[in-house]
Amino acid sequence: MSEYADLEIRILEQQPEGYPVEITFNNEQQFPRGFLDPAFLPWTPGISASEDGERLLNWLLADPSLKSSWAEVRGQHPQRRIRLRIDAAAPELHTLPWELLRDPVDGGAPQDLAAASATPFSRYLAGRWQPGSPILKRPVRVLVAISAPENIGEYQLAAIDVQQEWQALQAAAAGQTDLQLELLPQPCTLSGLEEALKKGYHILHFVGHGAYRSSDGHAVLYLADAQNQVALVYDQDIAAMLARLLGDTDTLQDDKLRLVFLASCQTATRSPAEAFRGLAPQLVAAGVPAVFAMQDLVPIDTARQFAATFYRQLLVHGQVDLASNEARSAVLTAKLDGAAIPVLFSRLRSNQLLGKRGRVSSGRDDIFWPFLLDGIEAGQVIAFLGPRLTAGLLPDRATIAEKLAERYGYPLSNHRDLTRVAQFIGVNARRDPRGTASNAYMRLLQRSLFLYLDVQPTDEEKQRFKDATLSETAEALGWAERVKTIHENEIHHQLADLRLPLYMTTNMDNFMEQALKHKGLAPRRLGLRPEQSQAGTPQYVLTPEPSREQPVILHLNGHDGDPEQLKDLVLSEDDFMLHLVRLSRDQQSYLPMNVLRMLSEHSFIFLGYQLDDWEFRVILHGLLPEIAQASSERKRHVGVQLELQDAASLEKSMEYLGDYMGQYNIDIYWGSTQQFINDLHSRWQENAEAGDDDWDF
Repeated sequence: MSEYADLEIRILEQQPEGYPVEITFNNEQQFPRGFLDPAFLPWTPGISASEDGERLLNWLLADPSLKSSWAEVRGQHPQRRIRLRIDAAAPELHTLPWELLRDPVDGGAPQDLAAASATPFSRYLAGRWQPGSPILKRPVRVLVAISAPENIGEYQLAAIDVQQEWQALQAAAAGQTDLQLELLPQPCTLSGLEEALKKGYHILHFVGHGAYRSSDGHAVLYLADAQNQVALVYDQDIAAMLARLLGDTDTLQDDKLRLVFLASCQTATRSPAEAFRGLAPQLVAAGVPAVFAMQDLVPIDTARQFAATFYRQLLVHGQVDLASNEARSAVLTAKLDGAAIPVLFSRLRSNQLLGKRGRVSSGRDDIFWPFLLDGIEAGQVIAFLGPRLTAGLLPDRATIAEKLAERYGYPLSNHRDLTRVAQFIGVNARRDPRGTASNAYMRLLQRSLFLYLDVQPTDEEKQRFKDATLSETAEALGWAERVKTIHENEIHHQLADLRLPLYMTTNMDNFMEQALKHKGLAPRRLGLRPEQSQAGTPQYVLTPEPSREQPVILHLNGHDGDPEQLKDLVLSEDDFMLHLVRLSRDQQSYLPMNVLRMLSEHSFIFLGYQLDDWEFRVILHGLLPEIAQASSERKRHVGVQLELQDAASLEKSMEYLGDYMGQYNIDIYWGSTQQFINDLHSRWQENAEAGDDDWDF
């Protein structure tokens, strides 16, 4: 799959100038604010869907600043994930058919944004709830609930043929061995739904009638009672039931509900008086990561075509918004009516609903995972945290390099190479060369944190945080709690769940410390001895010993919690070369002896590195050779390697790197860092659930 840039369009509560619109790109670039003209409302459908879509986009981009921002982003990244985020304080905008948005694209073919594979589209609902992890288990279990009360005709609604609907869904899923459909027995009652969902379904597919009651501003579903007569069930009752299920701490994360598909009429209709009224948004608010619903009466053929394509594509890549666009495209290709009626409400920024397990280079999953999990249980695993661990939390290295290069007038073409740019800054700084680069780097990250945490600093806060470090700012803003509402499956929190005694990091931030404190632990954050230490300096130990209750985060490349550590931050090429020499020659002077002992006895996991990163090369060639040679042959390590992009050389590259890393007794997990931590966390939960009951052989 191609990488998608991240584009969030946020519309806020109406002000005298109109509705403020903010466009944020890749969580790091915020364009100038523009305004929507409220005179455009109320919405009146036109002659055709295509004309309506262009009219809606023209209104959205009528402000010159917004039009310019849109053109800039479109030009830079044709592949972009679009999240439309409408604030609850602007409920009247939720009723607009945003799924019609159509970009005429000057000089090119018009693009239906919610139907193009280049622009996965969703309505994003932010909130203070955690959406859980991508489903790794296979098959994906789907509970099909078809509500067909015997007296539905008394409500002037068409009867539903249960067998016909069930057979249509089975036909749509034919050949999908990773999708397991199970039919809820009749009658379809709310209590029956609750009992069935407790068995660990990942998707609820509901077929039935729904309505929006303007009299009280609530959505209802036409479910059944025990006698299979109509029972009108309100949105808040359904949401409350799902909230209880999703909040059950005894249920494994990989067995929880991730998607609700409402193939019924008007279940996405929202009250213009209250943004969170209506069934779909209430289900998202209850904790369901993604909900499909219909914003109008949907033709049966359209609903079936959409569902069939959606599930097929979801199993291919796992991205719920992309599968939605592909399903909408199939409806348009088939020339069926109502392609814009299905609406995806999502709490997932990445919209990764399903996940896949990566590959272990040794091919021995049966050995690799049990030994790693046993080591975690015994507290004998050390996590090494690399620069890519903060993806989605801070700007990436290339972005940082570009901004520093622009600020300091870097003259060469490789302006996305942070080590080269930092080298230039250090060489040209008149005073304190290393300190100048370190402070510039830290200041850029500190300023970026506000945007990443979705915090708009006031003038007072700007003054307050003017000279604060990144770590001070993160703690003051409540990073540990706030980040969980922004980034699903946040890696530092998942690592903190493992309660390892020792975390080694090449990053300068305090995110790991904050995540551990959030778990009620008492972590210590340390750096290496200052570089003025000479060979022969007396050896030392950490007291007390690193433990689960008092874990240690040891920064190998400096950090911002101490002025000397910040000054000695390892950034430039010269810094890394000197650091490599120091660690390989004088590690017993720089590192506590009990940490060196743990390194020789414990297994490692490397997270957030690519194998050609400077940080990883210094660890591999400077810190580990002597330790690895002294280690027991029984000890296994794991290196996390991002997927290689050149498919033609993938197998050869994997074979070469597997052999190379094998000399250090390191297995490579081929997959992204997030993929690995989701896989590990899921297996760890299952292992913990099994407990100490090892008598069942």
